[in-house]
This record gives sequence, structure tokens and C-alpha cells, in this order.
Amino acid sequence: MTDRSDRRSSLSSNLDEPPNSRLFIIGSKLLCEDDFRKAFEEFGNIEEIWMVRDRQTGESKGVTYIKYSKTSEAARALEAMNGKCIGKLNRSIRVMIAASRDQGSKRDSNEEERTLRLFVVVPKSMTDSELYDTFKEFGEIDYATIMRDKESRESKGFAYVKYFKFSHAAAAFETCDKKYKAVFAEPRKPNMKTDEKFSNSWSSLNKINSSALPLPTVSNPVGYTKLIAIVSPQVNQDQLWKLFDIVPGLDYCHLRLEGRPKPNKGVASVVYNSAQWAAYAKEKLHGFEYPPGNRIIVKPDHEEGSRSTSSERQKHSDIFQIAETIAQASNLIQAAGLSPDVLQARLGLIPAKDSGINCSVKLPEPQPLAPNEETVSRCFIVCTPNPPPPSVLKDVFSRFGNLIDVYMLNNRNCGFAKYASTESAENAIKTLHGAEVCGIRIKVLKAEEKQEHNRKRQRVEEKP
Repeated sequence: MTDRSDRRSSLSSNLDEPPNSRLFIIGSKLLCEDDFRKAFEEFGNIEEIWMVRDRQTGESKGVTYIKYSKTSEAARALEAMNGKCIGKLNRSIRVMIAASRDQGSKRDSNEEERTLRLFVVVPKSMTDSELYDTFKEFGEIDYATIMRDKESRESKGFAYVKYFKFSHAAAAFETCDKKYKAVFAEPRKPNMKTDEKFSNSWSSLNKINSSALPLPTVSNPVGYTKLIAIVSPQVNQDQLWKLFDIVPGLDYCHLRLEGRPKPNKGVASVVYNSAQWAAYAKEKLHGFEYPPGNRIIVKPDHEEGSRSTSSERQKHSDIFQIAETIAQASNLIQAAGLSPDVLQARLGLIPAKDSGINCSVKLPEPQPLAPNEETVSRCFIVCTPNPPPPSVLKDVFSRFGNLIDVYMLNNRNCGFAKYASTESAENAIKTLHGAEVCGIRIKVLKAEEKQEHNRKRQRVEEKP
């Protein structure tokens, strides 16, 4: 017993290092240390097994701690052994990550985030997609978000990466490049404040004081309180919570990204504490554009708490399936460089004269993109104060023919248009420089050739 006490004393300062490497196990009082060692040693190097015993009788209390040398070892053990039976007893055990000494016995409702979410330091030039690509090699990512200044939208130099599995987060924590200084993030507070300033994108929505307003008189005969929101993959968890918390009564909001290898949409579960507020949120936020050019689809989740008949559920399901299909089709239309108005005009749904972009100069007729072509010439674009929606830019710049792509730099008011023809680029510069598109003044200049491309050309010319 003295040796065991001395051993625990020598290890006490290292119980929380590395983080999340100590397991807390609840099992039968009849299990012995050998039972735990045989069951758990296959997952890694066990530094200590400590069984909590009654001080007077010395009998096990059914609580055991296992300390591993690595976080990843503890993660593999937790995922494999939770709910399993060990020893000769037919009783399952419960395995959790032990609370740190600083944390004590307190556990938050979203405690699992402690083992799934990483805080990382990133270069200020890094984009969200680059962050996602960097950390996806360690496992399936829930979201990867760079924190930005609310006013300037410039990177703060740090980010959060959340995985679906503890073992994947542990692998990233241990093996990612040391420059990211990855650490496990503390769980976010579930009752997030929304008194901070919202970005300009939703400045048209006003914060509603639930204590000062009665429940809204919005029809909700089905009585749903849970919503499903389909949003742009650019939206992160915090932004979505703040958006839906504009409507009082928000109880829960969780976002997950879908699509591989890169997310193509975000799907969120949103729960309100009353059917009226849920219906009000659906009415106010369905179709709202955030970020600009990306409409949010909000629909009731009839699978939980629904009192509708099967025919009503099918009716609502059909309607929202059509809405989602239309939204996806709109994204495809925008990706092709045509605005919905232009497409409707081509199909004869609206007069051609009503399909023009609001532009201060006369534009040629829309033309298709030039897919799979080599970039011959580029235009540098500056928009003041902010760029128009991507679909509008593609529509405008495609009218000069041979457009490969047009894009704005992340969180900047400038970007590039790539053409497969020098003549098309020159015509775009000549026509659009100094013009106003949707009330936004744009400058269009000839872009300097990339230095890397120049070096490649020089090396080719120098070959004998």
C-alpha cells in the first residue's frame, strides 16, 4: 500500500498530461485490476490503474481510473470499450474521459466537445478551405472555422476544428504540424449571448426582446418546435446560433457539414421552446440570404414532436423537397455563370428586356463559360465598397465570351476574372472599368502575370 501511495504521489503532477489521457470507468465491484489490465493494455501504454476503494474495508467502489501515456491511446480505448463486458462477469462497463483536477467533478451538458474540438493557431492568410484541407487527413471533420474580426472580417490568427470522433481529434492533436500549436478547446457555453453586433449581412434583422413581446400569432397547427436549416458551408456554428437566437426561445442549435471531400452544404437542427417561436423563426429566416447570394432554407422537422397526420407530413415533405431542389438548381445556375433572371428569359418565362443586370453600361448578350480551357489572360477586379453576389459577377464577365472563372479573394473586395482569350479580357476591361454593377462601382484592370508562371516560362526558354 505504501508503494502504491508513493507511486500515486509521484504521478499526481502528470495526471492531466497529456490532456484527455485518463479514463474514468464505472463497473462491477467484483472486477479486479488484472481484469482491467488485460482488457485495456492492447490500446497502448498504461501508466497506472487505480481502483477507488473504501478506506475502512478496502473493498472496491466500482470506480477505476486508467492513465495512458498518449491521448490517442485513451481515445481508442474509450471508443472500443465503452459498453463492453470484461472479466468473467456479464456486466457492461461505462468508460468516460476523467475530469481534470482543475475541472473537478463539474461536467457541462456539451462535455463531449472537450474531446472533439481543437483550438489551433493559424497564419492570418489561411482560408477556411485551406484549414479544412489541412486537418481532414486526420479524420472526418464536423467543421473547421477561422475566427475573424466582426467589423473588418480579417483573421484573428486562430481557429477551431471539430471532429466527429475523439480518436481523430487526438490524432490531429498529436501529429499535426507543431506550428499550429493545437490544444483541446474548452466546451462552449450553451447559453450564448447575442448582444454583440451582427455582421452587415443580417443587419436588416432586429434583435427581439422575448421578455417584452407576447408569443407571436403565427399559425402552427402541426405544433412543431424543431426546425431543419440548410445553409452555405461557409457558415459556422457560432454564426448560425447568433442568427437563430434573434428569435426568442432558442433552446438548441447544432450545425454539421455535409459533402466530401469538401463540404457542399451545412445542415442544422434548431429547437425552440414553443411552437409559436419555431413557426416565427421559419417565417422570418426562410429565404434569408447569408452570406449574400446564399439563401437559407428553413423547414419544420416533423419527425420529432409532430402531431400532424401522415398525409400532412407527406404534403409538407413534398413541398420542402421541391424548395430544396429549387435552391440546389439555383446554385447550379449561378455556378454556370447565369443569373436566374437570364435563365427565365431564355426559357421565355419573362420578357428578355427584363432580364438585364442592373449595370451603368450596356452589356453584350450572355455567353456560356469556356470549360477546361487554359487561362490566357486575367483581369484584376476591385469592387467598392463590397462585391456583388458571385452569380452577378459571372453573369457580367461571361458576356464578353471565353470566361473560365471569376472569383473574389476571401473576405476581400478584390478578385480576378480568368479568360481563355486575350481579346475577351481586353473587351471586359474596356467596357467595365469604372462601371457600376448593382450600385457597386468596379475597377477592371489587366492583372499582372503570376511570377511562378514567369519562372516556368524562363526555364523552358533556357533549355537548349
